Amino acid sequence: MAMSVGEAADEYLPRRAPRSSELDGREGRIALTHWGPQDASPILLLHGWMDCGAGFQLLVDQLPDHWPLIAVDWPGYGRSARRTDRYWFADHVAELDWLVNVLSPDRPVRLIGHSMGGTVASIYAGVRPDRVAWLANLEGFGMPELPHAQFPSHVESWLDALKAPPSARVYPQLEALALALQRANPRLPLAHARYLARAWTRAVDGGFEILADPRQQLPTPIRYARADLEACWARVRAPLLLLHGAESEYMQRAIGPDALRRLRALMPTMRAQGIAAAGHLLPHEQPAPVARALVEFAASLA
Repeated sequence: MAMSVGEAADEYLPRRAPRSSELDGREGRIALTHWGPQDASPILLLHGWMDCGAGFQLLVDQLPDHWPLIAVDWPGYGRSARRTDRYWFADHVAELDWLVNVLSPDRPVRLIGHSMGGTVASIYAGVRPDRVAWLANLEGFGMPELPHAQFPSHVESWLDALKAPPSARVYPQLEALALALQRANPRLPLAHARYLARAWTRAVDGGFEILADPRQQLPTPIRYARADLEACWARVRAPLLLLHGAESEYMQRAIGPDALRRLRALMPTMRAQGIAAAGHLLPHEQPAPVARALVEFAASLA
């Protein structure tokens, strides 16, 4: 694989310097990472599960310098405050609604969301269609349908997990986390895995601790039904780009057979594009092709 800009000897060197800020959110501190100029209608970057806003650096380095980018750390991730009781999916939608009204009170925003962030953005674009100018969803398909018969055991698992919540994972060396990321995501270049290992952790006694609150791994007693998600998606009016990893199985696992056909039936104006040699972590695995697709999409709307 050829080395990309900012990449040498299996180490990733960011091209652009980020800026950091904080807001007093609905339930504590919300950390933001900025690149590019300030703008009355920023482009919000929404990360996925167990990730953080800084993880978008790999993609941001491939995007135009004049784009006003703000990456959000969801509560309990990155530098944002941790909650004291719960992490439920609906709270992310509420947090995004609050952020949109604070960061762009008078103009619709542009959203780029990966995985969980893409799902949140897609729900929001259907619930508040007038507040979104355009949306790029990167592998954000929601969770697989939970059969009704399994719901009692699902809630039982949640109750059992509350008695012994997970503890923080500490890696003795960053290299151990980088290699674990590569094992789980074979298409992730080592330089990118090493960068993510740094972005996702903080130094503690004994090694490096994942920044995400370990309670994010607890099951939630509430699961959206697929019909609920699709009802939101059907209300999206903003131009929508769906990017999916050509080697990812997540879309089929989450939606089922004929996933793209079903999505196009719900959102006839949706543009869909597969990213070659990419799995579920496509903005980390193949940031340059993802950036090109985003730039072409935005330019087509100008």
